[in-house]
Amino acid sequence: MDDRRESRIPRPGVGGGAGATTKPLEPSKATNSAAPTGSAMDRKRKADAVSDAVPDAKRPTFSAGQGARPTRSNTTTGAGGRSASVQQATSARTGPSQAQGASELGPIAEESWDDIRDKTGQAPEDVLSKKVAFAKGTKPERKVEAFVPLVKELKALGRHLHGSNQRLELDVEQWKRHSAELSSQAEAERHEWTAKQAEVAKQMQEIRELLELQEQQNNKLESDIKQGAEQLAEKEAARATLQQRLDGVEADLERASKQLEERDGKVKEMEELIRTGQKYSTTLQTYNTSLQADLTAEKTRRDEVQRAKDELQGQAAELGGRVRSLEQLLAYEREQVEKLRNERESATRDIAMLRADLDNTRQERERAVADMTKAKDDLDRLRTAGGKSMETLEALSNDKATMEAQLSMQQRHISSMREELAGAKENRAMSDALADTRASQITELKAQVESLQGSLADAERRVYEGELVRRKLHNIIQDLKGNIRVYCRVRPVSSSEASDSAHDSEMSLDFPAAGDLLGRGLTVTVNGNLSGQAPQKHSFAFDRVFSPGTTQDMVFDELSELVQSALDGHKVCIFAYGQTGSGKTFTMLGSREQPGVIPRAMQQIFTSGQKLAAQDWQFNMQASMLEIYNEEIRDLLSRRKDDSKKHQVTHDSNGLTTVSDLTLVDVNRPEAVDQLLAQAMDKRAVGCTALNEQSSRSHMVFSMRIEGHNTSTDAKVCGVLNLIDLAGSERVKESGAIGQRLKEAQAINKSLSALGDVIMALANKQEHVPFRNSKLTYLLQPSLGGDSKTLMFLNVAPTREFGHESLCSLRFGSKVNACEINVPKKNVTVPRG
Repeated sequence: MDDRRESRIPRPGVGGGAGATTKPLEPSKATNSAAPTGSAMDRKRKADAVSDAVPDAKRPTFSAGQGARPTRSNTTTGAGGRSASVQQATSARTGPSQAQGASELGPIAEESWDDIRDKTGQAPEDVLSKKVAFAKGTKPERKVEAFVPLVKELKALGRHLHGSNQRLELDVEQWKRHSAELSSQAEAERHEWTAKQAEVAKQMQEIRELLELQEQQNNKLESDIKQGAEQLAEKEAARATLQQRLDGVEADLERASKQLEERDGKVKEMEELIRTGQKYSTTLQTYNTSLQADLTAEKTRRDEVQRAKDELQGQAAELGGRVRSLEQLLAYEREQVEKLRNERESATRDIAMLRADLDNTRQERERAVADMTKAKDDLDRLRTAGGKSMETLEALSNDKATMEAQLSMQQRHISSMREELAGAKENRAMSDALADTRASQITELKAQVESLQGSLADAERRVYEGELVRRKLHNIIQDLKGNIRVYCRVRPVSSSEASDSAHDSEMSLDFPAAGDLLGRGLTVTVNGNLSGQAPQKHSFAFDRVFSPGTTQDMVFDELSELVQSALDGHKVCIFAYGQTGSGKTFTMLGSREQPGVIPRAMQQIFTSGQKLAAQDWQFNMQASMLEIYNEEIRDLLSRRKDDSKKHQVTHDSNGLTTVSDLTLVDVNRPEAVDQLLAQAMDKRAVGCTALNEQSSRSHMVFSMRIEGHNTSTDAKVCGVLNLIDLAGSERVKESGAIGQRLKEAQAINKSLSALGDVIMALANKQEHVPFRNSKLTYLLQPSLGGDSKTLMFLNVAPTREFGHESLCSLRFGSKVNACEINVPKKNVTVPRG
């Protein structure tokens, strides 16, 4: 028999009344019952993560005028409270004597789990796995004394876990309702796109019928051209013509030359049309590539827009086929023109030969006529003389008959030549008519191509206008909902991470390739807390998610409407949050080659202000920059090297924030802002840590106040644009911060923790929100709890090395996205008329 016994204390009941009973702690409600394997710091960090979900009703309260330490309540809840129930349960298990010992110790003081965790540094699993062992023969009073602190810890942990469970159930119910609403919206949009697809299919069928008709016409043209070519080939047998037709033939040749020149002009026009079509196709392909990059990053209806784009690409491919068909037709036309040119040259040679034959025939005829005349004269002389012999007479008769036969043959040959010439002229007329028909058909094809190009351009315009409308409607919906918008941006893998062959250099983030979460969701994979535990996946959804390949242009394009609101009289706040080295400063400031949000926002503000000047608007803009370093406000635009002034933050009744003794600079062009940014970055606190060579050690706030006045209507607007680059959260153990860097890290983490408390209070709709716990949260009070348009950039790293840090940031971003603030309002003054 072992001389030591072990005893486990059951978890007290959730209720606090006299009838509450104790129940064993269920494994599903505990975080982990195994003994912790990490260091004390890891257990402390786990306890902090669990404590974020504790309702504030269970936390210690602050009395007015007191500091940050809570006042613990040591009073019991009455005769039927938790202390009494614990004593009854203890006496029931240990017997009368032990119950008497417990009563002698007095009631067990009620403490919250936060107090116990701060004092002991224990995590929930440490308390649940704690065992109490007694030596054999230990007195019951000693056992009760040993049980008392454990009972207090278990009670506090039970209340803490019960509150967390209730909060999670409320969150699940809320997300179920939200999911049902999104499903109904998606179904309506699917019906709408189905109707659009049917309409496009009908248009495609009409185009196919038009193509079939055109193909039939082309086949008919080819048969006609072949028949004309056969008829023209018969002209090679022609060798003679009449002199009286030569002028007509030359006139025909002259007309044919003019027609060839006209056709050459038409060929050049067709070549220009084809070049234009090729350029348009290239431009269309470039535009489609750009549109593909934009559409793959869109929100709920991006897959429907993708289908519309695919249909446009089909139309573009069809247009390309038409262009290729026109190219083939142009090549055929060139062959025909070359054929006609060869025929003209052949006809010219034939005419020259005919002229030579005609000259020879004329000469032979003249000789024959002369011989016949001479023969007649000789015959007359012979008849007159009567002295010629019969032989001479017969010879002359034979010569006469021969000449008459030759003359008859020449006449028949001339008649044949006349018929052939008439046939050639008829063929030429048919060729001219065929050429005119083909020219009209080419004109019709050109008109059809222009019509298709117009339809395609109109479809592209409708898609672009629909995207603009979608963005505006989304902004309106977000404004009406009053939620803080959250854009998550994943930085690319650095060169050092890419060259690292370790397992930690692998990507820990995945993005959905299709569906409702396209461009809005991501999944993070983190290693298990215990050795041998499989990696765990966690999915999140935000207003917008930017993958590592997203450019600065694409990022700013998504928030340009929000920046424009500042000119309309709204208060706008954009701030970047994330761990150190996650790309916050690059997102907000960028580089000279890739400017960030702040330079691009200034460029848009000034450009829009110049355009509004045509509507009689005049704007006055003032910029300021400050940093919060170790809970002290510094003026980054002060001309003094050491800003020793104490700056105070105040908020007026209109929600406008003022910082005392802060330098305000009038700006009227983007270049002036660039100079201010360069001046401020030279003075901003930056240091080197083990995680980041250029780590920002302070929160930087760029603020621009915009006052506008319309000289025609006397209307006035007042807008504020706050652009904030927060310092990165970091773990001191991993960053290796010591000395001054350690002090900076503690101040940064404290202010970010205060920001988390404010977010939790807003999410829980608490009456009291602790804005004054930090200079940062007090400065952001109008943006977080007022009527401002607020956007948070959530920057995360992509590799598994920072998987747990990315998971914490994503969870914080989800809490921020769930916060509801007041509906944004314009600060516009319109005179009464």
